Amino acid sequence: MSATPGAIGRSPGRLAVRAIKLGVSLIYAACQFAWNRAQRLRHRDRPGTCVVLYYHSVPRRYQGRFEEQVRIAVRHAKTIALGGLDRLPANTHSAAITFDDGLESFVENAVPVLQRMNVPATVFVVTDALGSRPVWGESYYDPKERVMSEEQLCGLPSLVSVGSHTLTHPNLVALSEEAAGREIMQSRKKLESLLQRPIATFSFPHGEFSSSTVRQCREAGYERVFTIEPVLFSAVQPGFVAGRVAADPWDWRLEFRLKILGAYCWQAYTRAATRRIKQLLLPQRELQPQAAESSNVERQLPKCR
Repeated sequence: MSATPGAIGRSPGRLAVRAIKLGVSLIYAACQFAWNRAQRLRHRDRPGTCVVLYYHSVPRRYQGRFEEQVRIAVRHAKTIALGGLDRLPANTHSAAITFDDGLESFVENAVPVLQRMNVPATVFVVTDALGSRPVWGESYYDPKERVMSEEQLCGLPSLVSVGSHTLTHPNLVALSEEAAGREIMQSRKKLESLLQRPIATFSFPHGEFSSSTVRQCREAGYERVFTIEPVLFSAVQPGFVAGRVAADPWDWRLEFRLKILGAYCWQAYTRAATRRIKQLLLPQRELQPQAAESSNVERQLPKCR
């Protein structure tokens, strides 16, 4: 996730990092293409894959850009709901669209586009923040941004499925196990009471999770949970924990197209390598417990192909 343009000042450093990531992703995409071409020439089936995108805000002035991105997704992948992740056909590449935080701009500017194009999506809602300001995103969102109201939540079309994003959007690994469990369990119960239907999915606020919070999600009855690790979902390793790739309506066209193709998932390897280096350089006792637990869970995430 990157800050809404205008919410914070421009930074040459951030622009340079973005350009470097784009260059690496172009190289990765070329390698992917060559590998897939070689597999086809050898008449080998490739397992079905899916890139799960996660958005946050879609300001009115970026509605047209978002619609263009949805068209790119439809052109270069099969757009599916999260429920289709367990049924990915061989030799196909899919894309699933998700939104975190449940903001009003999603309802007002993204939902109409999704309806016009008949593209499914999932929104992860912060249950106790309905109708209020997203205080956790003050440095990222337009000052006028708000979380959708209870009425807007209940009025979402059937094309949009709903998942939980906790009660209050805390960093779960910084809470006691009891408090984290309450955020995970009670948010699901509240959503099911409001919507009168099962809530099967959950996404971790701030991308922070541990083996303990993953276990609590299993115990709460979720069918799958989502992180912000940029990992391509594979039919070979479906798993309970799934990664996602960050997307914004202001992404460059080439940048977004590469994300749809799964070319940004090389970042999962660099993050894993960084964690391993830290573990080698720091005594184990100096590593924070949640960092070690997160590494254990992340090793179970499906790898890029």
